[in-house]
Parts: sequence; structure tokens; C-alpha cells
Amino acid sequence: MPKQPERRPRLYEELANELRAKILDGELPPGAEMPRENALMEERDLARSTVRQAFDVLRAEGLIESRQGAPVRVREYKPIIRNARKRLSTTVWGSGESIWSVDLEGRQPEVEVEVDEVEAPPRIADVLGVGRVCRRRRRFSLDGRQLMLATSYIPAEIANEAGINQPDTGNGGMYQRLAEAGHAPVEAKEQVRARMPLPDEAEALRISAASGSPVAVIARVVVDADGKPLEVNEMTLDASKYILEYDFPLQ
Repeated sequence: MPKQPERRPRLYEELANELRAKILDGELPPGAEMPRENALMEERDLARSTVRQAFDVLRAEGLIESRQGAPVRVREYKPIIRNARKRLSTTVWGSGESIWSVDLEGRQPEVEVEVDEVEAPPRIADVLGVGRVCRRRRRFSLDGRQLMLATSYIPAEIANEAGINQPDTGNGGMYQRLAEAGHAPVEAKEQVRARMPLPDEAEALRISAASGSPVAVIARVVVDADGKPLEVNEMTLDASKYILEYDFPLQ
């Protein structure tokens, strides 16, 4: 089979790659003013549209920001550190706090919630062992920036019993309500993979095709003390906004 020729980066991609490296290496620190369009055009003999495309890529990745009448600057944005063990600890939701309180250090996310009862998709039915499920779909954002899409599937009978078949699940969230109904979560398993966003995900998370930014896809299964699955949660995160952190004892 003949070898396919390697694709050469386009001019705007080359410029975006170079500027991104300077940002990530600290040569252009948070808050620093980016090189002006006219300067980049003159120094590199580039068209204005090429420079703007490069800036669009960096803007979509969350690395730079601009305001009307102000220069483009490196964005002062702190990535979200998602520690799976800490956020799922019973000391968090058991005390009435949201598991998001661990990630966001007191900042409040904006959450859009849709809840309905549906027939479980085959992959979900295989895990939960039921036909009907309560489906909880959420879209999370912070400071106007889209962060994550999440869909939880809970056996319909358990969801109705625990009162989590409605958008607002109260203090401590869904896990606290499950515990109160005698279905306390005691163990969770997460699988993580990375891929490029699907078109609907890119639109929902506002990830531009030019950015080339991937998503992190996390599938979590939560079980009770008897090993009975209580929830399957499928999450899609904008990988440019997260650091996934895991800590565990070496025993």
C-alpha cells in the first residue's frame, strides 16, 4: 500500500502552535499582552486572516481572551482539578455538600438539568440489569464557559423511591437521597478515555473545529453494599479546561 504523504500544517496552525508553546512554557504568562496583529503580519509576511485564524484557535482552547477596545491577552484561567476520590467521598455528599464543591473551590457552576424516564439503552441495561431508567441529563458551565455534559441512568424504581426523578435533588444531591432511601453508594469505578468531540458535543461545549481540542469521556458505575449497580454516569468534559487527578494508597 503506498505511503500517504504527511499533511503539512497550514500557516495559521503553524502560528497557533508557536504562540501556544510560548503560553504553555510561560514566555507569555497569564495576563500578558499577545503580539499585535499588525506586528505578526509584518514580521512573518502573513495575511490578517491568517493571524486571526491562529488567534481563533487559541481563543477556542481557552488560552487567550479579548475585550472590546482592549488588546488580546493570555487568559488568566485556573484549570479545574477533578479529583475523583475526593469528590465522591461520603464526607462530601454525606454532609449535604455538592460533589462539585471539591472541584470548584467554592465557585458555583451553572447547571441545566433535564429529567425523564426512558427505556434503558442496551449498554446501560446490561450494567443496571433493568429496562426502565430515570435519565438525568446535565450541562455544566462556569463563568459563562461550557465545561461538561453528563447523563446519569438510575433504575426507575430506585429513582422514584429516592425522589431523584426531578431536577432538584436537594442538599447532598442524588447520592444523599439514595442513602436516605436505603441505597447508599459504597463503591464507584470510572473509566476514562480521550477522543475528538462529536458534532453535537462540540456545539454544546463550544469547541471549535479549528482548535483541535479533544474531550475526556468518563464512564462511572456506582454500586451499593450488595454490589447492586445504582447509577451509570457518562460524562464528556472539555479536556482543555480540566486536570484529572487520582490519588490512592499504595498497599
